[in-house]
Amino acid sequence: KELSSTLESEFSPDKTEFSRYTDEELKFLFPDSDVYNEAIVIYSTDSVDITEIGVMRAESEKDAVALLEDAKNYIKDLQEQKREFLQSYSPKELSKLNSAEAKRFGQYVVFAIAEQGDVDKVFKKAEMLLTK
Repeated sequence: KELSSTLESEFSPDKTEFSRYTDEELKFLFPDSDVYNEAIVIYSTDSVDITEIGVMRAESEKDAVALLEDAKNYIKDLQEQKREFLQSYSPKELSKLNSAEAKRFGQYVVFAIAEQGDVDKVFKKAEMLLTK
Protein backbone atom coordinates (compact mmCIF):
# COMPACT_ATOMS: atom_id res chain seq x y z
CA LYS A 1 0.00 0.00 0.00
CA GLU A 2 2.72 2.46 0.93
CA LEU A 3 4.52 1.73 -2.32
CA SER A 4 1.49 2.25 -4.53
CA SER A 5 0.62 5.51 -2.79
CA THR A 6 4.15 6.88 -3.20
CA LEU A 7 4.90 5.55 -6.67
CA GLU A 8 3.52 8.47 -8.63
CA SER A 9 4.25 11.22 -6.10
CA GLU A 10 7.76 10.10 -5.12
CA PHE A 11 8.94 8.50 -8.34
CA SER A 12 7.52 10.99 -10.80
CA PRO A 13 10.45 12.78 -12.43
CA ASP A 14 9.79 16.48 -12.93
CA LYS A 15 6.17 16.09 -11.83
CA THR A 16 5.33 14.34 -15.09
CA GLU A 17 1.69 13.29 -15.49
CA PHE A 18 1.41 9.51 -15.31
CA SER A 19 -1.12 6.86 -16.08
CA ARG A 20 -1.14 3.22 -14.97
CA TYR A 21 -1.13 0.13 -17.18
CA THR A 22 -4.15 -2.10 -16.66
CA ASP A 23 -3.75 -5.78 -15.78
CA GLU A 24 -4.59 -6.67 -19.39
CA GLU A 25 -1.91 -4.32 -20.71
CA LEU A 26 0.64 -5.79 -18.28
CA LYS A 27 -0.15 -9.29 -19.56
CA PHE A 28 0.55 -8.01 -23.07
CA LEU A 29 3.80 -6.27 -22.05
CA PHE A 30 5.02 -9.24 -19.98
CA PRO A 31 3.48 -12.20 -21.83
CA ASP A 32 5.97 -14.75 -20.55
CA SER A 33 5.76 -13.68 -16.93
CA ASP A 34 3.38 -15.55 -14.72
CA VAL A 35 5.46 -15.15 -11.57
CA TYR A 36 4.25 -11.77 -10.33
CA ASN A 37 1.16 -11.47 -8.21
CA GLU A 38 1.06 -7.69 -7.95
CA ALA A 39 2.31 -5.03 -10.33
CA ILE A 40 2.16 -1.29 -10.69
CA VAL A 41 3.62 0.18 -13.85
CA ILE A 42 3.19 3.86 -14.59
CA TYR A 43 4.07 5.69 -17.78
CA SER A 44 4.16 9.28 -18.91
CA THR A 45 0.98 10.49 -20.60
CA ASP A 46 3.07 12.78 -22.82
CA SER A 47 3.29 11.02 -26.19
CA VAL A 48 6.95 11.99 -26.72
CA ASP A 49 8.08 11.00 -23.20
CA ILE A 50 9.12 7.35 -22.77
CA THR A 51 9.41 7.50 -18.96
CA GLU A 52 8.12 4.33 -17.31
CA ILE A 53 8.46 3.05 -13.77
CA GLY A 54 7.37 -0.36 -12.60
CA VAL A 55 7.21 -2.27 -9.33
CA MET A 56 6.22 -5.93 -9.33
CA ARG A 57 5.97 -8.37 -6.44
CA ALA A 58 6.64 -12.07 -6.93
CA GLU A 59 5.37 -14.96 -4.83
CA SER A 60 8.91 -15.77 -3.68
CA GLU A 61 12.47 -14.56 -4.01
CA LYS A 62 13.10 -17.41 -6.47
CA ASP A 63 10.23 -16.13 -8.64
CA ALA A 64 11.60 -12.60 -8.26
CA VAL A 65 14.86 -13.74 -9.89
CA ALA A 66 12.84 -14.93 -12.92
CA LEU A 67 10.79 -11.73 -12.84
CA LEU A 68 13.98 -9.65 -12.89
CA GLU A 69 15.00 -11.43 -16.09
CA ASP A 70 11.56 -10.66 -17.57
CA ALA A 71 11.97 -6.97 -16.69
CA LYS A 72 15.49 -6.88 -18.16
CA ASN A 73 14.21 -8.52 -21.35
CA TYR A 74 11.36 -5.99 -21.51
CA ILE A 75 13.89 -3.15 -21.32
CA LYS A 76 16.19 -4.80 -23.87
CA ASP A 77 13.27 -5.26 -26.29
CA LEU A 78 12.29 -1.60 -25.88
CA GLN A 79 15.89 -0.53 -26.47
CA GLU A 80 16.08 -2.58 -29.65
CA GLN A 81 12.65 -1.64 -30.97
CA LYS A 82 12.54 2.08 -30.15
CA ARG A 83 16.11 3.26 -30.67
CA GLU A 84 15.84 3.99 -34.40
CA PHE A 85 12.42 5.61 -34.01
CA LEU A 86 13.61 7.85 -31.17
CA GLN A 87 16.71 8.92 -33.07
CA SER A 88 14.50 10.49 -35.72
CA TYR A 89 11.39 11.40 -33.71
CA SER A 90 12.59 12.45 -30.25
CA PRO A 91 16.38 12.15 -29.86
CA LYS A 92 16.36 13.67 -26.35
CA GLU A 93 14.54 10.54 -25.13
CA LEU A 94 17.48 8.31 -26.11
CA SER A 95 19.25 9.06 -22.83
CA LYS A 96 16.26 7.59 -20.96
CA LEU A 97 16.41 4.48 -23.10
CA ASN A 98 20.14 4.16 -22.41
CA SER A 99 19.66 4.64 -18.65
CA ALA A 100 16.86 2.08 -18.32
CA GLU A 101 17.52 -0.49 -15.63
CA ALA A 102 15.86 -3.17 -13.49
CA LYS A 103 16.79 -4.33 -9.97
CA ARG A 104 15.49 -6.85 -7.48
CA PHE A 105 14.73 -6.08 -3.84
CA GLY A 106 13.81 -9.38 -2.19
CA GLN A 107 10.47 -10.42 -3.67
CA TYR A 108 10.14 -7.13 -5.57
CA VAL A 109 11.44 -6.11 -8.97
CA VAL A 110 11.67 -2.44 -9.83
CA PHE A 111 12.45 -1.03 -13.25
CA ALA A 112 12.84 2.51 -14.47
CA ILE A 113 13.08 4.02 -17.92
CA ALA A 114 14.06 7.61 -17.20
CA GLU A 115 17.00 10.00 -17.02
CA GLN A 116 19.90 8.49 -15.04
CA GLY A 117 19.38 10.77 -12.05
CA ASP A 118 15.71 9.80 -11.89
CA VAL A 119 16.55 6.10 -12.25
CA ASP A 120 18.91 6.47 -9.28
CA LYS A 121 16.16 8.19 -7.24
CA VAL A 122 13.69 5.43 -8.06
CA PHE A 123 16.07 2.73 -6.85
CA LYS A 124 17.05 4.66 -3.74
CA LYS A 125 13.39 5.16 -2.80
CA ALA A 126 12.53 1.55 -3.66
CA GLU A 127 15.37 0.32 -1.46
CA MET A 128 14.08 2.44 1.42
CA LEU A 129 10.51 1.20 1.05
CA LEU A 130 11.14 -2.43 0.12
CA THR A 131 13.99 -3.45 2.38
CA LYS A 132 12.61 -2.29 5.72
